[in-house]
Amino acid sequence: MDGAVAWILTHIIVMVSCHQICFIGSEYNPQSGIPSRWFLPNKDPCKCTAVRLGGMHIPASSYHQGAPYYLYQLFLSEDSDEIQAYFNCEPADNNAECSSLQPLGMEDGTIPDDRITASSSRSYCPSGDARLNNNNRWIPLYHDANPWIEADLVESTVVSGVTTQGSGNIWFVEQYKVAYQKQPSSDYEHVKDGNGNIKVFIGNTDIETPVTNLFDESVVATVVRIEPTAWEGGVALRLELLGCRRD
Repeated sequence: MDGAVAWILTHIIVMVSCHQICFIGSEYNPQSGIPSRWFLPNKDPCKCTAVRLGGMHIPASSYHQGAPYYLYQLFLSEDSDEIQAYFNCEPADNNAECSSLQPLGMEDGTIPDDRITASSSRSYCPSGDARLNNNNRWIPLYHDANPWIEADLVESTVVSGVTTQGSGNIWFVEQYKVAYQKQPSSDYEHVKDGNGNIKVFIGNTDIETPVTNLFDESVVATVVRIEPTAWEGGVALRLELLGCRRD
């Protein structure tokens, strides 16, 4: 196979893979001493709805989709359920959208104080006071270099955005990230932008005006964590989470 044909095959595979049909290829370099290996030009095989035979003996690096996913044996399937089982994929969250956004309980106290925790808190501004339109606010300790505050939603909840406010001390959070746990035992993940990068949200510019940021894509979470990354004066925060409870 000459270079022109390989280039055409490679780019056809990339375009079709974007539609969730993934083509398995074979990589072989006799000089390396490594046996021929099967691979998918996809970082996440769980997104594949079909796996078909693609190019043979083409370097995986030529697929321009990041690190390939290597397999120990040839696997072909037109059944998405079989693919999910073969790669031990987690069940997809098929109900990660809300017909209408609702406050999730910070402002009205539905989320109680004991389910709101923080990296640190000043005694007169505890984490439980970080409620939208509250007369008080959450303020971390002065030496807390990486402050965060989180709300335990207890059950899986669709979270679609955050509303934040500053405080009467002329302190407010200018930028922040949002992390979450899908389950209490899960690792924290960050809310991403449309390009798959960790999203840095633009927060407040004064102490009173609420600023709402909606996610590019809703997440299903049991715990939501706000991580301030830039602030004016100091970190002071009042907030509400937006989304809907799952039926």
